[in-house]
Formats: sequence, structure tokens, C-alpha cells
Amino acid sequence: MKNILTYCLILLSSLLQAQDTHYWTNQFGARASLLGGAVIAGLDDNSSVYYNPANLAFIKQSTVSLNTSVYKYTDMYIGNGAGTQIDLTSQRISLYQQMISGLLTKNPEKRWRLGFNILTRQHVNIDMTQRHEALYEINPNQAGKEHYIGSIELRNNLNETWGCLGLGYKINAHFSVGLTAIVTYRSQKHTFAYTARSISIDSTTHTGNYIPLDIATNSFYVHTRTNLVGGLLKAGFHARFGKWRFGLNISSPSITIWGESRVQREVNQTNLPGNIDKVQTGEQTQLKSQYKYPFSIGLGAAFLYKTGLFSFSAEYFSSIKQYKMIESDPNQPTFPAFLSKPGLDLFTVYLGANQVLNGAIGWEQQLVKKIKLHLGVRSDFSYARRSDRIRAGDLTIISAPIDLWHFAAGISWRRKASLMSIGVNYTYGHRDKGFSQLINFTDPLIQSPLFLVGQRDDSAFINYHAATLLIGYTYYFALK
Repeated sequence: MKNILTYCLILLSSLLQAQDTHYWTNQFGARASLLGGAVIAGLDDNSSVYYNPANLAFIKQSTVSLNTSVYKYTDMYIGNGAGTQIDLTSQRISLYQQMISGLLTKNPEKRWRLGFNILTRQHVNIDMTQRHEALYEINPNQAGKEHYIGSIELRNNLNETWGCLGLGYKINAHFSVGLTAIVTYRSQKHTFAYTARSISIDSTTHTGNYIPLDIATNSFYVHTRTNLVGGLLKAGFHARFGKWRFGLNISSPSITIWGESRVQREVNQTNLPGNIDKVQTGEQTQLKSQYKYPFSIGLGAAFLYKTGLFSFSAEYFSSIKQYKMIESDPNQPTFPAFLSKPGLDLFTVYLGANQVLNGAIGWEQQLVKKIKLHLGVRSDFSYARRSDRIRAGDLTIISAPIDLWHFAAGISWRRKASLMSIGVNYTYGHRDKGFSQLINFTDPLIQSPLFLVGQRDDSAFINYHAATLLIGYTYYFALK
């Protein structure tokens, strides 16, 4: 029993959840997104509430109400993910509001400006299923080959919304400072399950329509549902001299204000060698939960010329030591009862993060009088690329060691009192062999704990593609 528990913990320690391990997957505001997020030096629009609140102080032409919609197609492919030549694929279409924002201060003579953002900080939608059937010689006590059926399911749905209230104060014509208070709400549902069956048929002793079967099964199921409310602060500094703009932002580590989770987990093995059956099952609710964003610091610079601008941004995210994202409750019952003992931690989920440095470059160029072209490229490195943040054997639902690159292009055209923007963002990620399989259905073993599944190897590889359509509308109200 102890060996089976250990094996199951190790198995779940490398589940895949793609964008969930990236900080720069989403950018905010159509113009900022099409510039690759290279806007820490400021764009003099409401995206400054998130990127650099100090730049709010220099918004003087209007109050802006911004609504940006995102239409996103993602295609994730895991070669050999469930065994040799047994691949996993998730193809999903998502629609969500990227950002709604506004400037609350209407007096252009004041040194301070107040603005707000409501933005989708994270959005993940993954759905993978696969079934494998074959004839294998698994049990040496059975004559001939057995019918083998393996199935796997991986689903991850994550939505995280941030409400941001930012204040910018102009020190003089060259410098400003700012502060943004952020409240976060994170909702996540994650399911991972597999079933492996071996069916032996004795065709020599059947009577009529009755055929004796010898069935062995190994099934695993884990489901988590988490809701979290948190908060953090972001401070900003802005400077401008002639055609140059400079920006600095510093984000505090996040805190969890409230968090609760539900975890369901079951391991069921029947007809083990020696005609032994084993089951481990339980559900725990209202579990103490938390999610941590790290300390980060970002720098940006922009050069403005008559018909456009060049901009650059970089942001460093510190590492996070392993912590309990979901903490089990030993007082809640399980079956068998000893599974709820503190030493086993069957329902505790761990998380950690490595340090990350991302960079972005953006270019904006006027094409004709009222139409501008926007181009941007940015890195989006995974904070889970190395495994040293999670100890071997600890349960985690976050991993995805794949780095992403984003390429954006679009146009905007100005009307009398509005700005319309449209563009696309293409995302690419690839990891060669060296990524661990989620399960191995091609080399099933009879002995426990690898009962009816094989030892996972590092032959899996990942291809990730995403295409995002961005549509933004900005309406200007004159300051007065």
C-alpha cells in the first residue's frame, strides 16, 4: 500500500497545464498588446494603470473608456504523451474580455490622475482525451495475449480576473510616481484521470452467449476545484526628456485574502497478482488554499519620433520556494481511514516557481494621417522549466516546462472621438524530447505499483500554437 501511494504522488508531480506557468501570456489593452507589452515606459493611455501607474499623471488629452475583446484559438500537441506513438492533443477556442478601463479624474490642471482596469490576468482552457487498445502479453499466468484498453483524460480550466485602481502624481514636467492597488480573483478546475484494463478471454469454456472473462483494472482520478481572492501593490516611476521616455515598476509579492478548495482523489486496482484488490478514495472540502505571485521589477524605455516610436521592456520575476497551494485536512474522512493521517498528505497540493526574466520590443509607425501600424515581439518563459522548485514525490497540478514566444501585428485608426484597433497575436512554443510522459500505455507491467501501466520515460515532446484576434475600442471624453 505504501509503495502504491508513493508512486501515485510521483506520477502527479509532473502533470501538464501549459500557460498556467507563464507570467506574460496575456497583455492588456489593444495598443499595448500589439506592441508586445513593451510599454513600461508608458503609452499615455489607461493601460498605464497596470504597466506603470506613474504614467497616468501625463494623460492630459482625455478620459478614456477602453473595451478590448479577445478571440483565441490554441493547439497543444504532446507527442508520445501517453506512450510511444500515443499522442495527446487539445484544440480549443476561447472568447473573453481582455480589459475594461477608464480614467476617473477629469480636471487637467490637477497633478494627479486616477484610473482603473478590470482585466483577465490568466485564461487557460485545456481538454485532452485519448484511448489506446492493443494486444499485449502482460500476465504470464494467462494463455496468449490479453486485450488491453487504456484511456486518459486531462482538463484544466483557469480564469483569473484582476481589479486595478491606479494613481499617478506628476512631480514636475519630467518626473512622476504612481501606485496601483490590485485585487485578484482566481478560479480553477483541474481533472486528471486514467484507466488501464487487461481482459483475458477463455473461449474454450464458453456456454451459449456466456464467455468467461478475467479482468484486471488500474484506475486513477484526481479533481481539484479552487477559488482564491488575493491582492498586491504595484509602484511606478516615470521620466521623460525630449523624445525619450523611461519607466520603472515594482510589484510586491501577492497575499491571499481568502481561499478554499475541494479535492477528490481515488486509486482503484482490481485483480492484482494473488487475486488482491485495493482501493483508496476520498474527498476533502473547504481546504485552506493560497496562490502566490512573486516580487517583480520591470524596466522600460521608448524613443518617440515624428511618425512613431520604438519601445523596449524587460521584467524580472523572483523565485518562490515550495509552499502548500492546497492544504489537506486530517480531520476529514477517507477510505481507508488511515489515508487522512498527516504523514501521508494525500490531498495536499504543492507549488513553487523558478525565477524568470522576460523581454519585449515594440514598434509603432504612422502609415497615413489617421492610421498606425503596430508590431511587437516578446518572450514568455515558463517558471516551471526546472523541477527544483518541487520536491520529488510531492503532489502538484502545475508544471508545463515550455517556453513561449509571441509575435503581434495590427493597425489602429483614429476618428474624431474614438480609436479602433484590430490585430493578431501568434504564439509558438516547442520542447524536444526530454519531457516526461503523462502515462505509458505501450509498456504495461503486471507488478505493483506499476500495475498495467509502464514506467514513464522522457521521450515526450510538446508543440504549442495559438492565434489570438484582438479588437479594441477607445472612446475619448474631453477633460474639463
